[in-house]
Amino acid sequence: MILLVSTTAFAANGSTHRIILLHPTVGNIENALSLVKDGLIDIPNLEMLGVYYADENYDYSASEKYLAEHHIENYHLKKVEGKLTLDNLFRKNACTRLFHQLFENADAILFFGGPDIPPSIYGAKQELLTSVTDPMRHFFEASFFFHLIGGSQNPNFKPFLEERPHFVIRAFCLGMQTMNVAAGGTLIQDIPQDVYGIRDVEDVLKMSPAMMHRNYFNGFSANQDIFYGHFHPIRLVKDGYFVTDAGFPETTIPYVLSAHHQCAGKIGQNLKVIATSLDGKIVEGLQSTRFPNVIGVQFHPEQDFLYYPLRTFERKNNESFSPNKLLERTNSLAFHKLFWKDFSRKVAESEK
Repeated sequence: MILLVSTTAFAANGSTHRIILLHPTVGNIENALSLVKDGLIDIPNLEMLGVYYADENYDYSASEKYLAEHHIENYHLKKVEGKLTLDNLFRKNACTRLFHQLFENADAILFFGGPDIPPSIYGAKQELLTSVTDPMRHFFEASFFFHLIGGSQNPNFKPFLEERPHFVIRAFCLGMQTMNVAAGGTLIQDIPQDVYGIRDVEDVLKMSPAMMHRNYFNGFSANQDIFYGHFHPIRLVKDGYFVTDAGFPETTIPYVLSAHHQCAGKIGQNLKVIATSLDGKIVEGLQSTRFPNVIGVQFHPEQDFLYYPLRTFERKNNESFSPNKLLERTNSLAFHKLFWKDFSRKVAESEK
């Protein structure tokens, strides 16, 4: 899908709002531009900056090519350099000054999904089902998030958000896990095995769909479910962001899109749980108690196809389905749209 967003739409005398997006893959760029094009992210004079670490394994040349070929003028890329090690993530390091410059010149930051975090970052041994494919990406994002909100690893560190306590951060899936780890929390490394005591795919598939958090049909048999994710309901916490800020009744039970096998374990410093799985065993949302506009969710409201009624995917038994229609049928589409409406309002009202 080619999406063109031009700075010519900016008001001549309006101030620019800048959102930083971590891990700017082509897919993440397209999702962000789609949300803007379709009015879900509705922020005047918007500029987006994709930030990544020079030592990541991921090759961002495809992202550079995509932006150049499609003449996208309000989305730029920034490579960050500086030595990061396991010993310097949660203190001043070679990236600290650039972290602060990025923060100073932004109105919001988005942390996206991805693979498993190295357990060494949160002081644990690596379990057999944990798959670490790009450790330096996690070093970079965990350190950046720590610099923003602080953590128990270094109580004397002054987090950047003390300068702007209402700064807006949203973190999705891996992003929420990074948020928790950055604040000094830990992760549960495999939900079926470590939470429910289940080791086999066949037994996971017998579970209630409400207790599943990824699509275990993929890779299981020739009759695979082609769609990568899994939709399941979550429960909102009465004193959390979704109820107190976004305005949803505590009784709301929205369906969300998940694709993960890890989750928050011990909750990090100055974070509180704002949503859980129906059985209460899996954390589905976190909010900073110190900086109220820092929100992490264990699901994926950023996927553009959630908002397209005609976009369909194949499932097992060659069935096709529309994620958008599923969300409508479960009274969950309004939940997702209001998530972005609230985000847009908070960013548009922010001041550097």
